[in-house]
Amino acid sequence: MIRRKIEVAEFLNEFENYANWDGMKYYLTLNTVKPKGNLTIMKYDNGTFTYHRKNELYWDIRENKIECEILTDILWSFRKTINEYIRSKAI
Repeated sequence: MIRRKIEVAEFLNEFENYANWDGMKYYLTLNTVKPKGNLTIMKYDNGTFTYHRKNELYWDIRENKIECEILTDILWSFRKTINEYIRSKAI
């Protein structure tokens, strides 16, 4: 569970435990409200994180590399959704 911002880093270190695997990378898709759509965070075996957005306003053509510091801020804003996802995986 993410209750403090520092716990986002712990979540990223354990990303593989929560994410799905597609044969090439781990990924986690989060629903967005404004704009309505989704944000997919991906992690490759070499530790590189990328993201992809698809929503009612725009759709990224390709994955975008993202640094952990920026990703931490993004995931902090999605902590409610992530915590719901973590709870559902524990059941």
